[in-house]
Amino acid sequence: MAMTLGERLTHARVESGYNEPAIAAHKAGISPSALYQLEDGTTKSLKGTTAVQLGRVYTDFRIEWLIDGSGPAKRERIGVADEPATYVAGSETPVGYVRLPLLNMEGDMGYGTYSDEQPDVVKFLDVAEWWARQNLPRDLDRVKLISSRGDSMAGVINHGDVVFVDTGIDHYEGEGIYVFNWQGRALIKRLVPNLRTGRLQIQSANPAYPPEDVAPEEIEQLHIAGRVAAWWTLRNF
Repeated sequence: MAMTLGERLTHARVESGYNEPAIAAHKAGISPSALYQLEDGTTKSLKGTTAVQLGRVYTDFRIEWLIDGSGPAKRERIGVADEPATYVAGSETPVGYVRLPLLNMEGDMGYGTYSDEQPDVVKFLDVAEWWARQNLPRDLDRVKLISSRGDSMAGVINHGDVVFVDTGIDHYEGEGIYVFNWQGRALIKRLVPNLRTGRLQIQSANPAYPPEDVAPEEIEQLHIAGRVAAWWTLRNF
């Protein structure tokens, strides 16, 4: 018997290592309630941006299968290692990998650090090409890597994680996790519209950090460096 939409999404989430729907939702950049409603059958269809966002988190699963159950559930990987391991780049990029720059910048996930210096490239990392093509923007020249610091996004992005930033996005493009400078502080936080007040809200995953509202007249002070496309927990960095 074919799986329902909710069963497919629950299966993909658990198989992808997310026992808690809220954590998967935060990583995908959607609200936990939206994922709960998809999984319990309240929402009957999976479309558009939500499908793409979940596909970036459930990387082993085909978006088409998530949407309507068509075709095989999992993606086919041909000729490339199964793990998206990274290596400090040597003189040549190994076959099946792409080279991405790591900047000497730390995105703060606490109350923020003050900095007006331009980050430099400190090293290059070689990333499995199949993983990069599935999870990162088509134009990989837009992708820069930074290290995260702090605990305000704990449970989503943790201290020391390597964050893949799409620097081609330099303005607010809807709810998501961004790297930005706010009042002189370099931050990695979720930006969401506050429909009640008409303001943009800066949110943390850790409830110990209260949200901050950005008034319309203050928007020009919020300088977006990029939108977070993915992140890895790599403790050997």
